[in-house]
Amino acid sequence: MRPVVAVALLLIGLAAMAMTFVRLPYFIFRPGTVNALSHRIVVLKGEAFPAAGEVYFTTVRQDSTVNGWEYLWAFVDDADLLVDQESVLGDRSRDENRQFNIELMRVSKSTAEAVALRHLGLDPFVATGVGMASVQDPAAAHLTTEDVIVAIDGVATMHVEELVALVKGRSPGDRIEILIEGLDGDNPRTVVVELAARDDDPTVGFLGIGPQTRWEDVEDLPIDVGIRTDKVGGNSAGLALTLALLEVLTPGELTAGLRVASTGTIDLDGVVGPIGGIRQKVVAARRAGIDLFLVPEHEVSDARDVAGDLRVEGVRNLDEALAVLTELGGNADALALPATSG
Repeated sequence: MRPVVAVALLLIGLAAMAMTFVRLPYFIFRPGTVNALSHRIVVLKGEAFPAAGEVYFTTVRQDSTVNGWEYLWAFVDDADLLVDQESVLGDRSRDENRQFNIELMRVSKSTAEAVALRHLGLDPFVATGVGMASVQDPAAAHLTTEDVIVAIDGVATMHVEELVALVKGRSPGDRIEILIEGLDGDNPRTVVVELAARDDDPTVGFLGIGPQTRWEDVEDLPIDVGIRTDKVGGNSAGLALTLALLEVLTPGELTAGLRVASTGTIDLDGVVGPIGGIRQKVVAARRAGIDLFLVPEHEVSDARDVAGDLRVEGVRNLDEALAVLTELGGNADALALPATSG
């Protein structure tokens, strides 16, 4: 029996070593950090206002070297999320994926700044015409994606909505005069395009472009801020960044003195979008003693599953997030820049 026992122990040892050193094609996402934002916001122009409360963003810790034991443990621990490598990376390498997420954070910071300033009555962008993501017939004979439409039949078209309103209701065969310029604003010229018929409705005129509003930065705003996020990537901090900017740039207590964390992307209209790793972020916030966690509305059920005593509220947009903070005693319904800021 002893040789049999010895062989069995050897096999067990080899299996244990294999489980320890083998690397499986998976990522494990675990609860990460909870990060205060106020000290990360640098007000370069304008006034900053310290507050008793704080806005936090949450992260997920990503383990990309998963061994057999970690793989098995992920099925036991509710705080771990196991995701196959292809779902995370797609056709990107690991380095490309890191750069991709850093770029997402850069865009997220820019968007959050725009949303916060717009809420305070300042718009950091101005529409300067309608560019084209795609061009097909009949427009393709006259326009390219290097052109920007600034007027139709003598009427200014700075936004997509204005262009759609001017073309809507026209019939196939109608001719429209389009004033265009280059992407950099040079080479203005006029072209005339005869509308075709839409495939789905032959009675409706069709220009054949994929329009998108061209936005340019507004110079000399009374507020200029920067946000330090170090090497944190992704775009899930959009809502948190927006709330933190509003807290720092306005007097009073947006958070009613509470420790408020949030997660969710944000777009230029203030709409809060979905994120990954909601359960891991909630666990991180709960462990950090956060008072309130704001999450995208459709993820609130998953978030509350692991929230314990942590208060979790789902929101669809910035206005709903501010309404929750107002209900808790914050001044989120009366945010305003000081008179000296514009």
